[in-house]
Amino acid sequence: MSSTKPARAAIYARISRDQKGEGLGVDRQEELCRDLAAKLGIEVAQTYVDNDISAYSGRRRPAYEQMLADIEAGRIGVVLCYHSDRLMRRSKELERYIDICKPRNVVTHQVTAGALDLATATGMAVAKTVAAWSQHESDHKGERIAAQKAQAAKQGKYLGGRVPWGWKRDGDQFTVDPVAGDLIREGTKAIIAGRSLAAVTRAWSDAGATNSAGTRRNTTEVKRTLLRARNAGLMTFHGEVVSDKWPAIVPLAQFRACEAILTDTSRPKQAESKFKYLLSGVAQCYCGRTMTGFGVEVKRAYRCKVHQEGGRFVPGHAHRAMKPLDDYVKSVAAAYLRREGTAATLRAALEESDAGSEPVNREDVADLIDRKHSLARLFAQGLITESQLVEGSREVEGKLTRLEDRAVANGGTRGVAAIVLSDDPAGAFLAAEVEIQREILRSLFTIELQPTGPSRGQFDSATVKMSPRE
Repeated sequence: MSSTKPARAAIYARISRDQKGEGLGVDRQEELCRDLAAKLGIEVAQTYVDNDISAYSGRRRPAYEQMLADIEAGRIGVVLCYHSDRLMRRSKELERYIDICKPRNVVTHQVTAGALDLATATGMAVAKTVAAWSQHESDHKGERIAAQKAQAAKQGKYLGGRVPWGWKRDGDQFTVDPVAGDLIREGTKAIIAGRSLAAVTRAWSDAGATNSAGTRRNTTEVKRTLLRARNAGLMTFHGEVVSDKWPAIVPLAQFRACEAILTDTSRPKQAESKFKYLLSGVAQCYCGRTMTGFGVEVKRAYRCKVHQEGGRFVPGHAHRAMKPLDDYVKSVAAAYLRREGTAATLRAALEESDAGSEPVNREDVADLIDRKHSLARLFAQGLITESQLVEGSREVEGKLTRLEDRAVANGGTRGVAAIVLSDDPAGAFLAAEVEIQREILRSLFTIELQPTGPSRGQFDSATVKMSPRE
């Protein structure tokens, strides 16, 4: 006498959102399914749970996929669920479920609606109708949520999710985080001043700024952060600005200036930023290769790139202590910028423009610098108030910035333009960040290190050939 082995039964439970992470929804579904199994005299062999995962979102449901694989392998013959919408909320998912279960005579029981009949045309029609209405409900809910978010964005309200870096939350109120806000402000100003994303990234890392994973931010993350319209108080929805009611970190004009630089397709890539020393990649060995910096802080030096190419020391190539060479090159560059007529010549070079570009007129620059000096003298003499000095200086600086933008548009570099258009180019050069100084040196000079001869071991300025570019 033969006996039929009872089919192995499985429970599937799912909840879309478990905001407290307690799993109470799926636990309750499993409990009700076990009660149903007891009434039907079915023994549960396996439970599959997808917690906090929507069936409509399209995200992969690991437990659900494993259950289907077990059904295909013949390990599961009965499925119990709270309702069929826990299994699927899209019609195409039902079709797949039918294709897997029907050939294997797998029975599906629901706590709320009885057996899901997939063996007859009528039963499948009912199942497809239920799935269609489940999808309609999800689609309608999605439209309603999108409309609510659009309205909230227009009102400058928080749209949910993690609090964006740069702000902190106190109840329903959001304020600028003083530490992160300062980093974003300084990063924005640095980009406008001509510094690289890599430099801003290093500054943020040195300050202890991390991403949501607790690791240092990379240049891509820094760029994405600086390009958030929210930084200027603008709320966007699907890429469109819909409100300006969010607490701003930077003025809109600064954000737009930073945005224009970071989205400029002609902006050089960050390969240059890999050099952290003044003359790395700028100065050349007499063999024609560039110099690179290396060593610990107290013994840093420059050496010909040939050493990197072969991975070993190669005699007969330039090698210099870093600090004395840096000091000498900066002093020569500053002296050149102080030389009478140099600033005027460099400003004249900025006048050269492509067709259709507005030229930079050197008289405009000279007049603005004179006006800036005049304002300072008038304030010192007590002829204007502090507010008048501030207002007048802001107007002059704004016009100089616009001239700088025109110079960059005409093919110049922002660092060079900023130095040349300053009232003290030499002082501005010496006070600039290393990467700006590098840009100036690369733009204005050729630097070649000659053989040292008998003075090897001591710095000899005669072995440094530094010539202004034509």
